Amino acid sequence: MGRTTRDYLRVGTAEAHDTLDVRLGALVEGDESNYARFLDIQYRARVNIESWLSERCADTPPPRQTDVIARDLAELGVPIPSHSPAFDVSADSDPLGTCWVLAGSSLGNRAILARLVKAEIQWPVAFLSDRRVVEYWQRLRPFIERPHSPVDDPPVLAAAQASFAHFNAVASQVGAPETTI
Repeated sequence: MGRTTRDYLRVGTAEAHDTLDVRLGALVEGDESNYARFLDIQYRARVNIESWLSERCADTPPPRQTDVIARDLAELGVPIPSHSPAFDVSADSDPLGTCWVLAGSSLGNRAILARLVKAEIQWPVAFLSDRRVVEYWQRLRPFIERPHSPVDDPPVLAAAQASFAHFNAVASQVGAPETTI
């Protein structure tokens, strides 16, 4: 189970998280059109998650990032997606799990940004370099590094699992490479 809520979430979402990382990683290692698909997936997945979070955790939602993703897409000459699938999550899910997923994605974004910089690739990176979520991650840590609770943590895990399932479903719809892990 793990000693903390964060450990519990990491174990409970490992497979879906790994699948998403590989799928999205394959896109950012490709050409500009693949990078645009990466951003498209991020936008489509986040827009309804951000709305759901704004309704459920008014005091502590992560910063909206669809604005910076839209800016990057516009710089690439790609239209902002007009359709985004609903975020399907059970009513008793705890938004903390979704906050953890979005905040934790900033760590992966930093690694992607470092790869692009090292390769001297000049794509728009407002999303990847958004410091607001890095700062949010620091504020979130005390809530996820609390001792694991068999009573309180399952609803948190349910939201985290729903978030990864949502991202993976959007990746499938947009045509991200299928993987086997």
